[in-house]
Amino acid sequence: MATNTDVMGLRFTATTHHAPYSAISVKPESLPSPFNVCIIGASRDIGANIAYSFAIAGATAIGICAPQAEIDVSPIPSKLRELNDSTRLIYLPCDVTIPSEVEAFASKILEALGHIDVLVYNAGYFGPWETRTASTPHDFSTAMDVNCKGLYLSAHSMIPLLKRGPRASGAVISICSVGMHSTGGPGANTAYGISKLAQCRFIEMLAATEPDIFTAAIHPGNVKTEMGKVTPKEIFDGMIPYACTGSLLKDSKLMLTVALPDDPSLCGSFIVWLIKERRMWLSGRYLSSNWDVDELTSKEDQIVREDKLKMRMVW
Repeated sequence: MATNTDVMGLRFTATTHHAPYSAISVKPESLPSPFNVCIIGASRDIGANIAYSFAIAGATAIGICAPQAEIDVSPIPSKLRELNDSTRLIYLPCDVTIPSEVEAFASKILEALGHIDVLVYNAGYFGPWETRTASTPHDFSTAMDVNCKGLYLSAHSMIPLLKRGPRASGAVISICSVGMHSTGGPGANTAYGISKLAQCRFIEMLAATEPDIFTAAIHPGNVKTEMGKVTPKEIFDGMIPYACTGSLLKDSKLMLTVALPDDPSLCGSFIVWLIKERRMWLSGRYLSSNWDVDELTSKEDQIVREDKLKMRMVW
């Protein structure tokens, strides 16, 4: 089935963005104090820029886990010192698919910080480029373990730390993907799409079971990342066709768009904007960093009334 903008929600707001803009520009020292952030899976690209956004905003401390090999070459420690040398960094190795390692990481963050205010799950696995069935059972299993099981393990171990905070609530953010809406065409990957769809449903269920905690599954934009280099070069570096849907499906026509046009700092800026205020009417929902936040907030009544931005069967 061909994908189109109507199915993927690319134009939920008429205005979209590829880089940070004035409404979400991160203001220095704009977070309350103390304010502790935990990022699961960050060493470069989107994860690193999420850390940078929180540091600029004045986070007291940022706890991060990643594989040791990625920590060893990550620019995060030096960049954080440059952006805000008062932000404390705790950077530890962890395999997010192993319960004992996630529990140990959570214990170390508890010992060091006492609580966290935001948990961001950014760990991800894409796997070999394919458009129909997973290339190997190993690839499928790894995608489910990292993208879905890892989110569960992280939330399970970290939510008690959120509840220990001065606001006794906090937020859980999962970095999702617009790819979860796709069943074919450029960018479709069976294991990745299914696991990201499961992430989105987990976030929705978490909002129902932990109503005081804000949750959201966020598409970070279409960004050129190290993980994404498995995509064909003509897509990674070039243009792709997509169905641009007008008011009627019969009016659809083929157009070209830059495949990966988005700035890696867009998502971090969007997240800081999102969690600085208690926007509980957006909790449990899928959001895109590309959407214009002024237009998004203007849709509050419609989103709440029609319970939009959640996964539902079409009957």
